[in-house]
Parts: sequence; structure tokens; C-alpha cells
Amino acid sequence: MNGTKRGLIIAAIVMNFLSIALNVYLAINGILILIDNPYEALIWMYVIYEILGVFAYVVTAGLLIYSIADHGLHFRQRNGYYMTAVILSLFLNLFSISSMLLIITMFLSDWVWVKPQDDAYFKKEEKAEENKDKERAKKIDTLRKLKAEGKITEEEFNEQLFKLL
Repeated sequence: MNGTKRGLIIAAIVMNFLSIALNVYLAINGILILIDNPYEALIWMYVIYEILGVFAYVVTAGLLIYSIADHGLHFRQRNGYYMTAVILSLFLNLFSISSMLLIITMFLSDWVWVKPQDDAYFKKEEKAEENKDKERAKKIDTLRKLKAEGKITEEEFNEQLFKLL
């Protein structure tokens, strides 16, 4: 992940935290109004909407933070943390600054700023994962041999296997 994308996503995270603060403030004001008018259904709906907004913005910020963690390793994963955050941000407020920054970031990879080195970093990470899987398979085979030879019990085998998986 290049620095421009990372910076735009961090700016979107900051805007999400500002939205969280605003929604908390509006929810508290609504609750204070409810103290005087507890039977006002419209105010109840408004307060519930603001509280749900707080939770949605927290989830969006969390997904964005996770997507840029480890030098953007999770940004391109198939799990779709970043895209889920973009869709949630658009759903919350289509024309917010946060949504606009995320849309720009989404199309940034198609522009000139993309460098071939970025892809090399992710290929290196994929090879490391493959090596870990091969090592894990070797350890499992070793455990099976030890179990077959009677050097470890079934319980020990299951315990070690659980640790590996």
C-alpha cells in the first residue's frame, strides 16, 4: 500500500471518529429532551438512530484500521474489510468527507501512483504463508509418525495438533 492511499484512509478514519463524537453529542441531546418529553415517539426514533449511527461509525473505523494494518496487508485480502467499510460509509452518509476520501482511495490504484514494488511485497507475503503451511504439514506428519510408533498418546497427539491448527 502506498503512502497516498494510507494517508487518505487515515484521514477517513479521523473523519469517522469525528462523526462518532457528533452522533454521541446528538444522542445525548436527544436523551436530555426525552427526560422532559418521555412520550415523544419521534425523539425516541431520533435517539435510537443516533445510537445506531455511533455503532456503525465505530465498525467502519475498525474495518478501516484493520485494512491498513501490517503495511496494508489486509487491504487487498479477499475478505473485503476495506470494501465493507466503504459500503458502510456510503450507506451512513453518501456525501460525507469520509465517503469521498474512501471513493478516491478505491480508484487510486488505477492511477499513476501504483508501483510494481507494491505487488512484489504482497507476493513475498503469500510465499511466506505457503512456507508456513508446508512447515505445518511437516509437523503434522511428524506427529502422526510419533503416534504410529507409540511414542506419544492419542491425547498428546490431539493436543499438539490443536496447537498447530
